[in-house]
Amino acid sequence: MSDRVTLTEVSDMTPEELGVYEKFQSNLTRALLLTKGSAAPHLALGASFTVGLLSDLEREVIVMRVAKLRESEFERMLHYPLALKAGLSEEEIAAVEDGCFDRMDAKRAALVHYVDECILRHRASEAAFRGLNEHYTQNEIAEVTHLTGHCAMTAMFLDSLGIPLDEGIASWGRLTEIQD
Repeated sequence: MSDRVTLTEVSDMTPEELGVYEKFQSNLTRALLLTKGSAAPHLALGASFTVGLLSDLEREVIVMRVAKLRESEFERMLHYPLALKAGLSEEEIAAVEDGCFDRMDAKRAALVHYVDECILRHRASEAAFRGLNEHYTQNEIAEVTHLTGHCAMTAMFLDSLGIPLDEGIASWGRLTEIQD
């Protein structure tokens, strides 16, 4: 349990809160339920990236890099199996996490470099944008940027409130059913 906040207990949830929690049973959801109304929209935003412009593999590259840069154990624990399922090998995940650009093709290196600048500089340079634009459309770059920010916000939320890791890997379950 967090030493900073007390997570919402399942037995204390309102029917509306329980409806959100049942779709994604995790400490993240229990923590988001501490807010007045952002739990379902936050989770719905995360779910929206699963049907967005990026492939599953590209999405997991972004999440794994943000998890590493933000030192987010939660994001890594949840997304490592998804990264493997998306087709990344353990060696490729390590290269992404460690920022070993020489072990990536040009497209992935441009993606990881862009994410690095968004996280470390809080905005991408013109060079990082142009480098990414050699491989991605402006719409895809917008999605890369939005996903990067969403992952960073989630990591900051969890770390700042001291939210503990779940006992096991939370199931994506019915997450995509969450509506704002």
